[in-house]
Amino acid sequence: MFENGSEQIEPRSGNAQLDRALAQTLAKLSKTFDVLPGFAYYRDNGRPNALATPEVRLQRTDGTVLFGLEMLQMLLQRPEHPDASIVAVCAHEFGHIVGYKTRLIEKLAPNRRDPFRAEQHADYIAGFFAGMRKLERSDFPAIVFATTQQSFGGTLRGSHGTGQERGEAVLEGFKAAYERKVTPAEGIQLGFQYAMTRK
Repeated sequence: MFENGSEQIEPRSGNAQLDRALAQTLAKLSKTFDVLPGFAYYRDNGRPNALATPEVRLQRTDGTVLFGLEMLQMLLQRPEHPDASIVAVCAHEFGHIVGYKTRLIEKLAPNRRDPFRAEQHADYIAGFFAGMRKLERSDFPAIVFATTQQSFGGTLRGSHGTGQERGEAVLEGFKAAYERKVTPAEGIQLGFQYAMTRK
């Protein structure tokens, strides 16, 4: 979740078509949640990852999202809907940016200790975005958001939670958007309330 500022930033992935398509989705994420972070790739050097920071590194006002090039290649190799898996990871990181901008992070992860609740909130936000996309397009593979985040959880709780905990957070966010049709602003607060009940 937190970065150390030493990442080697790359402006493009090397796949122009992917970069163009992802730029459209990032714009939709920004508009949905009223955040404007910088976005770039970085060399994750044997540790596939994506991350978000409140630090302004790319001349955008709401922090920075960095997507590891090895993480990108790993997701592109998934047999089903690799594009949706990439968007799921981006939506999770944008969820962290939401936490920074709204200052909910101060209650979700006080003093950056134990980021579990902040991760649950980000997973909820990712699920919420999947629910909104499903409302717009009935064939949108929203389930991939849950399976993607679940795949990065373990059987034992780490800082991000177990696979089951991560999948459940995504599902709760999805239901808020898709079934209850709440606004993004309401979804952010519902996600906060959900995360704060998690232990």
